[in-house]
Amino acid sequence: MPIPMLQNSQLIYPAQPFAAIRQPGDLVNENCDSVHPLQGQVSNQQGQTYYGNDMFKNSQHFTVSNSTFIDNSITNDNLMKEFLQHTIIGAEYDSSARHPPPRCHPGTRLAIIERCKNFVVQCDGKEKTRWVVGPAGVGKSAIMQMVAEEIPADASVFLSVNGRQDGTKTFTTIAYQLAAKFEPYRQLIRNETSRDPSLLQKSLPVQFQKFIIDPFIRKPLFDSSHRFLIIIDGLDECDNPLTQVELLELISEFCIKYPASPIVWLIASRPEPHITSFFEDDSVTPSYTKEEIEIDSDEACEDVQRYLRNKLNKIKIKYPALKHKREWPSEFEFTRIATAAGGLFAYAATVVRYIGDPHYRNPAAQLRHVLEAIRAGPDDDESGRDHPMAQLDALYQRILSNIPADVMVDTRKLLLIYSDYGWPRENFRWQCNRLGLSEDTAYGAVCHLHAVLKVPTPDEADKEDLEYFHKSFADFTLNFKRSGFSRNVMDDFDQLQARTSFRIVKEVPDDMESTSSGEGIRCSDFGYLRDGPGFCDNVSLSWPGDERYQTTDDEKVKLKLYRDTMSDMCHQFGPSSKFYRSMGAFYILTTRFTSLATGFPFDQIRNSAFEQFRPRLTDLGKLMQVPLQTLDYAAICGRIDFRFMSPIGVDTDPWNPSCNHAKNEKEDVEGSQERRGWTTDFERSLSDSGGDAAHTDIPRFSIKAGKDSHWKATSGAGDYECLSCLQRLACHFIDNPDQLATVFVDSTEMCYVELSFVDPDDGVSEWRYRFFHSGPPSCFLVDA
Repeated sequence: MPIPMLQNSQLIYPAQPFAAIRQPGDLVNENCDSVHPLQGQVSNQQGQTYYGNDMFKNSQHFTVSNSTFIDNSITNDNLMKEFLQHTIIGAEYDSSARHPPPRCHPGTRLAIIERCKNFVVQCDGKEKTRWVVGPAGVGKSAIMQMVAEEIPADASVFLSVNGRQDGTKTFTTIAYQLAAKFEPYRQLIRNETSRDPSLLQKSLPVQFQKFIIDPFIRKPLFDSSHRFLIIIDGLDECDNPLTQVELLELISEFCIKYPASPIVWLIASRPEPHITSFFEDDSVTPSYTKEEIEIDSDEACEDVQRYLRNKLNKIKIKYPALKHKREWPSEFEFTRIATAAGGLFAYAATVVRYIGDPHYRNPAAQLRHVLEAIRAGPDDDESGRDHPMAQLDALYQRILSNIPADVMVDTRKLLLIYSDYGWPRENFRWQCNRLGLSEDTAYGAVCHLHAVLKVPTPDEADKEDLEYFHKSFADFTLNFKRSGFSRNVMDDFDQLQARTSFRIVKEVPDDMESTSSGEGIRCSDFGYLRDGPGFCDNVSLSWPGDERYQTTDDEKVKLKLYRDTMSDMCHQFGPSSKFYRSMGAFYILTTRFTSLATGFPFDQIRNSAFEQFRPRLTDLGKLMQVPLQTLDYAAICGRIDFRFMSPIGVDTDPWNPSCNHAKNEKEDVEGSQERRGWTTDFERSLSDSGGDAAHTDIPRFSIKAGKDSHWKATSGAGDYECLSCLQRLACHFIDNPDQLATVFVDSTEMCYVELSFVDPDDGVSEWRYRFFHSGPPSCFLVDA
């Protein structure tokens, strides 16, 4: 809505209009939702309604013939419901997902809030963005919340790592909120999405053009004398730094290019290097002003002290053992806490939450623990400005140290999966089932962490997830120098995830061929898994469902556990994971699928079969040698890897200069002999090979054989479909039918092939092909 006049303000306003009362004709389209007038004034302007059942209300003595009437209300409902699915759910300032939202304590942050409100109504020209910046824990989100409520904001996006971090949905989220408030804008959205239903999946620049530039500049729906406030809080919590910068680029360019724009932007973030670097660029400077929130400013310290006094006094009144005391905590104790907190609200809030923790119900003892942590911190001579999180770290260390060693084993599991490297967020019960933690064990693992974690009640554990009260604790655990929690969080999480995955997968029988019910069950974009009657019955649930929960069908939970862990195994299997790259994982991935899809790790399986696991597979009889004549050139599909190596000094080189795919130079040492050569890859997809008449004489050169699923799954994996290289391989098949190739066949009958031979011309150079062959060698079928 247009910005209301600030009341009781001592600000001096400019002479030009900046938030005028809406008059008839202000809107380009008068048929809009009622726009709120400026606060404290009255508007009798009413827009026409679009509801069909009110179209002829109170009309008499008239006739309408040969007309068609369309009630758009149902269309509107469907439009907004569909639109909502493309937004960041719960990101608006008044969303129930954020309730209760962070707010400034009464009487605190008044000056900063007033400066932000002043900027909204007084900014002019290009400078219509205010960057509110400060470190973790200073209360940026609380300040943005207060501004959003008091003005209020027309659209707001409060980003958070707790499920609201998809920055690519920022402009759809803003557009949805504007459409919900203003009928002309809603009509615009309806028209644009009807014209191009893919608009909601378009790039950020395209959406910015359609949702912001067109309705506010190119074909303005609103009079430019009105202000529209858009707030983006927690920009640094957007999941991709490149997206963060792209959002800033679009907004700053908009402000500079369209100085008459009615939109004012408030953007809050931490001073991350890429964000700071962007705002320091001279070309961006004209578009914004900066509001820096410093931890150690006098204003911040006074606000934190005011907050601490009020909250600690409430704790004192609540407990009879403290209520009779004239002073609690003592002025000395209060000063120690206030000095340690400085202007960091996260520290103060953590202290208050820790002291007043109802799970302990002993605030005097908790206060002593806080003071001990402060005394154990850095020397008083060390500047807090140099180490702004040092005191908070000391408190976090104290909280972690209270966890018994045997309990910490399970606490550690939860902290790892809720780290930045953890798996996708689900509800708390689901996460615990995946970890194998029972309800009692899970709540025992977090009972000492209520000061830093929002823990769902057991009754809500099927709907809510564990959340950090503030990201500073997550940052603390990720930093080994600060926390000592983990030397390598990524490795520790990968190891935990691998252990969890193997435990679940091993509970599902691997011999289901005789009971398979058909194609199998879908496993994301990796393919279809074998199934059978009751095949997931043995998957153990550490926290089964009961009447408290929405999901009481444990069979569905078991199936999802199996499917998700198989997806993780496919995703993680590769050279970068030392915990998944094992013979056990290889066996699982090559025996559990009925068909494969594009996401399956084909290259990783093929390379590991012929390298890391070659000796073991040979011993097991799974890696075999067959003559080329038992393979069908027409069944070769997808990417083909080729390597050529020769001793240094040998001039032979089969590279065709006309090839357009990449040639990668390579050197290695075999024994005492240095070798040099190159690698490349190309593809057999038959996209255009039939167009060259010179190749039609090669038998089966332009024919597809094997399973369609194999062709679809491997298509597009190669660098280039090179007819010259394909012709050379096909001719080798024809000319050398008795030459041996090494093969491995998986449960879908995908055959992984390695063909190695010495160059017949020079007798020393080595050629090696690795490729996929749809279907087993013909000799396998005869043996069967």
